[in-house]
Amino acid sequence: MTKQAGIIAGAINLQGAALTVWFNILDYALTNKLSQALIDTIVVQNPQCATLCKAYLDELAKGEKPTPELPGLTTDDRVNTALAGFNAVNQQPRDIQAALAAGTGLATVTGQIDVLATYKNLHDGLQSFQYGIGSFQALLIAARDMGTSLEQVRVLRKFLNQLRLFCASTGEKVAVLPAGPALRDIEQAWLDDLGQAATKLQGAIVNKSPDAYDALFDVRTVLRVVPSRLNQQIFVTAKNLPFGLLATGLDTIAGKLPTDDPAVPPIKAAHDAIMVLSSTIYARVVEHKLWQDVDNKLASLADMIEPVESAQGAAADKSLPFQFSPLWRNLETKVRVLADLDPNGAWRTTLAAYSTDVNDQLSRETVDTAFILAFEAYRDEAQQRFVQVDLALKTECASIVRVSTPLHKIIEELGP
Repeated sequence: MTKQAGIIAGAINLQGAALTVWFNILDYALTNKLSQALIDTIVVQNPQCATLCKAYLDELAKGEKPTPELPGLTTDDRVNTALAGFNAVNQQPRDIQAALAAGTGLATVTGQIDVLATYKNLHDGLQSFQYGIGSFQALLIAARDMGTSLEQVRVLRKFLNQLRLFCASTGEKVAVLPAGPALRDIEQAWLDDLGQAATKLQGAIVNKSPDAYDALFDVRTVLRVVPSRLNQQIFVTAKNLPFGLLATGLDTIAGKLPTDDPAVPPIKAAHDAIMVLSSTIYARVVEHKLWQDVDNKLASLADMIEPVESAQGAAADKSLPFQFSPLWRNLETKVRVLADLDPNGAWRTTLAAYSTDVNDQLSRETVDTAFILAFEAYRDEAQQRFVQVDLALKTECASIVRVSTPLHKIIEELGP
């Protein structure tokens, strides 16, 4: 993006806190008379930011310049401000309300907020199910030994019950998505795969059949593929939330009312809050996506050493350290970049120490218990950070979703 705007490569240090980097880019562009080119490039790549970008250029034209110091408001504070503004709109005559619902804009925004909430619910449910089933290796052992062990049959039955309950609860979430191949049908497809796996596993338990392995691996395939795809859907949906349409509508309504109307201040405040919320949710989703990628790579590395761990002292594959090393280096680099985006995070120091331990063990070119324990300590700490990021996004989404309530009310009151 900076290259397309005419900023010389290397002129700006792109490492460090995201907010600091961004204001360094803005300052460089202003000093070198590239602000218009930079903003034009941003709008081409992110059309939803057009209103915010215009506001920035308007500030520059007035001789003003935004500063990196952001107000100490939370997302909940801004959502409450937006809700107050929309409630003020609700008190206006129908012709004034209609300015917010011009064309299909209001329905589009409301629908996408609802879709975002559903995708996040699906992702959370799938992740909880994945964590709740415990060790997949233990399930495979149960499938192997169920013919001779009642306890292992119970392990599989417990898992089967978990799987059925998950399918039932997920079916209710999928059902609220808009019908069609782009949304509901594609989510129903993997849910059907899980339902078929449950049926297959039930028959395998009754007949003590090897089909249990097939059913378990069908479930594992979904758990490996679908969370990342759902995260991508969350990312795309949040990125394209047309909050600019809401902001434009609020601005239009404020302009239609007398300047001394008591509804004008909350409506204008709602406009500003909506613009900030658009940036906030986008930043949270990007961070979550990056950590989801890290979590996926951690799972791949864990799978690589799992056979060694289960060998119970058998000689390890001598080539394994060299297979592990390039994947590990790639992961380590990604986590370092994420650490730079959170310079004050306490987790950075702990994870860096565990990273050093893994590198020390890797230098011995032997994958053994000491190596596995070092990697698991790193993995567990990284996953804890991912949990924190995931909870932060969940909180943001839960707050953002509240905006749809007054919007639905406006749509209902305006009618067809």
